[in-house]
Amino acid sequence: MSQDQTNFADEAQTGGAVTPLAPLDRIFSLLGADAFLVPCIWGTKMPAVTYTQRPFEATQTPAYLYLLASGEFNIAVYLGKISGGLCALDFDQDEDLATFLAVNPMLETTTRSRGSRGGMVWFRIEGEFPASCTTGQFEWRANGRLSTIFGRHPKGMDYILTVESAPVSLSFSDIGWPDGWELPWVGAAERGAAESLAKEYGQPFYTNKDGKVNGINERYWAALYARENRVLFDPDEKSFYRYTAETGLWETITPESIRETISCRILEISREAQQFTLEIQITQTRLNAVVSALKGIVEQRGAFKVKQRFIHVSNGVIRFADDGDIQFCGFAPEDYSRNRSPFDFQPDAECPRFLNELIYPAVEPDDADLLQRWAGLALFGYNLPQRFLIVDGTPNGGKGTLVRIIQALVGAVNTYQLRTECLQERFETYRYRGKTLLIGPDVRGDFLMERGASMLKVLVGGDPISAEGKGLNGDFQMFGTFNIVVTCNSRLRLRLEGDAGAWRRRLLVVRYEKPPVTKRILDFDHVLLRDEGSGILRWALAGFVKLQTEFAATGDFSLTDAQRGRVDSLLAESDSLRLFVKEQIERHEYDNLTSAEISQAYAEFCADKGWIALATSVVERTLPDLMLEMFHVTKSNSIERDGKKSNRGWRRVRLKAPSTFQLVEGA
Repeated sequence: MSQDQTNFADEAQTGGAVTPLAPLDRIFSLLGADAFLVPCIWGTKMPAVTYTQRPFEATQTPAYLYLLASGEFNIAVYLGKISGGLCALDFDQDEDLATFLAVNPMLETTTRSRGSRGGMVWFRIEGEFPASCTTGQFEWRANGRLSTIFGRHPKGMDYILTVESAPVSLSFSDIGWPDGWELPWVGAAERGAAESLAKEYGQPFYTNKDGKVNGINERYWAALYARENRVLFDPDEKSFYRYTAETGLWETITPESIRETISCRILEISREAQQFTLEIQITQTRLNAVVSALKGIVEQRGAFKVKQRFIHVSNGVIRFADDGDIQFCGFAPEDYSRNRSPFDFQPDAECPRFLNELIYPAVEPDDADLLQRWAGLALFGYNLPQRFLIVDGTPNGGKGTLVRIIQALVGAVNTYQLRTECLQERFETYRYRGKTLLIGPDVRGDFLMERGASMLKVLVGGDPISAEGKGLNGDFQMFGTFNIVVTCNSRLRLRLEGDAGAWRRRLLVVRYEKPPVTKRILDFDHVLLRDEGSGILRWALAGFVKLQTEFAATGDFSLTDAQRGRVDSLLAESDSLRLFVKEQIERHEYDNLTSAEISQAYAEFCADKGWIALATSVVERTLPDLMLEMFHVTKSNSIERDGKKSNRGWRRVRLKAPSTFQLVEGA
């Protein structure tokens, strides 16, 4: 992921000679094996051999490669289709190069070289591109042009790489152009595109015998919009998405916005063609017909269902290969990315205050490592291990600050508040569409006791979810791949419903047990994100690299005994009433217990274990089913105590006698 300014000849250069093969290997590694390389006389742009009539295979012979590897020649690239679409923009002025990159931030990370001044921006064009040409701001180099990548410039300095990374792949239409720049291909390209569309979809409008427009071809205008905008329609989500080259994101676009753009385009063409009666055809009915036609032309089902191994950040994409290789690259529409972090990746960024003032003082080292791996998972945006995180413990210990920072790293637009009390409502899961992180901040202790809490296992377990949108016909499928974090100042309890094993596979617990800091910093999350945002991003990325390694080995987080013990303790405390009944009550044909006696004994049982007992109302509601399940007895309303036979309770059961140890201990 290096972007260092690099001179190919720095490794071993003496009087214009370089170590054989070193620069050639690096060029092929950078530009790809299909790059058509041409040896030129040292210090010039004059080819040393005739190359235009040679097939590409001839450039791979040992004799030809020897010329390239000898270090005695400049090396140039024969651009265009013969090199797999490799093209370049040459800028003589630094100001023009800076202006161009400001409009195309996705090209900040593409290959860039420099001779005497300005710079050369290299990229690989997918599809068609215009012929080579020169303007006042730049030279467009494509088919038939040579560009030097290694050697000595005619003015005496060496060619250098200012950005050494692979060329970004993109369509020519994805390139943005500063306002006012001369673009020689615009007129010819538009005429060619119009002819091509008319051939495939028919003429854009129809005229009567008087030459007046009396109808439009909706399919033509829909195809024109699709040609000028990289757009798709997802029939499952019933939404349009348009790709934005500047951010690398596919973002939703409303039919209203599409209609307005098409309306403006029809108006523009009507004036250019001086067919002013075409304006009359711009009605909502006809525009709606155009949008309907567009759906069929650009429909693409399931484009966003597969998550590739990359993390999308503000200034590029970090890709993780199966062999462990990590590359920092430019954006690509084929990623079908809808979510990105708003922070830049900077390879040398650090976050000392975040670690030394927020993380390390609050949790044990093993838990700090677990938080780092989970933060990387949240940044990745797809829950591979199918677990969700509970962060509980010390009030004012920094839990909320940490979660707000993770939320900002992931991007606030990519998150949604988790509301377990609403999870059984009809439209709640539809609100999660396009989100990757669900957050339950500072929840109550019974947050996971709500009836809808069982949906959490579905939301993280990879299960299909049928989500229904209000006012929409039908539903659409999503999958439970969300990352979830819940924070609470007290210990949470779960609504187990006899499914402790499934919950055990889904839980991570980090406990803040250290005393809070004595001095609080107002809006500490804003301060850290402002000063160390890129460093915190790099910390999370390192966590994801760790998680990938252990996930490849075990398919899960690697947890310590203490971390697994917290999960077991949480499950036991959540099932405390069942454990109490199982361990402290036994069947006896001639004895009985009142509800009050059981509640009292249960409260003491929880106190001995340091647990928080369930509310009396919950105990009263749950006991009948437990007693029937374990002892096959039903509730009675006529248990006798103090001469009264009106007490509620259960017959044929009693509390177990205390153990000998307990008697001695209590003596």
